[in-house]
Amino acid sequence: MSWARRLLSRVFGAGEWREIATAPFDCELELAVIDGQIGVLDVSYLRHGDDWLDADTLRPAKISATHWRYRRPTNIPMCCC
Repeated sequence: MSWARRLLSRVFGAGEWREIATAPFDCELELAVIDGQIGVLDVSYLRHGDDWLDADTLRPAKISATHWRYRRPTNIPMCCC
């Protein structure tokens, strides 16, 4: 997939939950367990090989998520001018 397509997918599809097998590597993601209801995990994670790392501490995490989406920023960038 080209970089432009990936960028547009990230911008316009950021809120979509996607299958865990399609999660990108080394990118900060929100993970969830979806089984009738959506249970979002409380921190962001990085996919690194076949494992997951806590995005804040970079420590390995034992999780079994079913879906992912790009992490939503906690602070919206703003300009004062």
